[in-house]
Amino acid sequence: MKSKTSSKNFVLIGLAASLIFTGGMGSVSAKENPAPSASYESMQEKQETKYSKQAMRALREALDMDKKSTKRDSEIEAMPKVQAMDLYLASFGKKVKGNEVRKAVEEIFFVDLDVISKNNYGSQVSIYPEEVMKSLRLSFNEKPDSTKQDARIMKLKKSDVMDRYIKEHDYQLTGAENRILINQIFGVNLDGISTLEYSQLAISSKGQWILKSDTDLFILESSLDDVDVSVYATPHFEQLTGSKKLPESLKTKLMNLGFTYNEETELLYYVNPTGESVPDAFKGQVLGIIVGTIMGEYKN
Repeated sequence: MKSKTSSKNFVLIGLAASLIFTGGMGSVSAKENPAPSASYESMQEKQETKYSKQAMRALREALDMDKKSTKRDSEIEAMPKVQAMDLYLASFGKKVKGNEVRKAVEEIFFVDLDVISKNNYGSQVSIYPEEVMKSLRLSFNEKPDSTKQDARIMKLKKSDVMDRYIKEHDYQLTGAENRILINQIFGVNLDGISTLEYSQLAISSKGQWILKSDTDLFILESSLDDVDVSVYATPHFEQLTGSKKLPESLKTKLMNLGFTYNEETELLYYVNPTGESVPDAFKGQVLGIIVGTIMGEYKN
């Protein structure tokens, strides 16, 4: 039974990997001498509950509870993030605007889509999927198959693209539809993030913590342009094992993929020699190896 569960988990990891920390060809160069992030510990102490007070009040009310009641807080904190997002969106009513969706994403996933949009981080594409383009063309009073406004559309900020699409659909997208749209526009796979939430792997991407918890064992960190990737241990791992030394099995497997190991900082580091964003297939391999190590060597 354990092997079947593990196989299923690895499949989910592979599916989730493709766009969790997808970046674009941004303006930030790969680091020559990377070092572990100093902000991880501080991020762990920001709040007592899993979500902010505002989010917890909204989620309690969505469960027909008094907004100050803590009776079902354990249930809220245990539910998948996608379910929590859907409940949070419901607090806005039947029609939900783009800025409200982004607020829900920030409150539940701690991902600031407005920052990604403002700085043009994330997925860089020459054109959005046809379904998105058709709606944006209609928003400019063009026929859905017209390409007259395509250049204009592609110059829009990602948040503006999102707002126009949602408005064109009368602000009535479901939570699942909003997550698909976010993936298509921003290159952020919220369903994938939700799947990996309890993997004990922290993920930092686009200058933001995508996944983090106080029981994380390793950190996977990518640069803003996604050209380089670093892997290192958390303070919890050091406390658990008495050392920040990475396991030999993890080092061997990742070094076989092209990572280099810095013994002084106990950090594994990879930079794509082409200078382009690390391919999705490579990310899937890295995630599979790290989570596989956690499951095989540190899970009871």
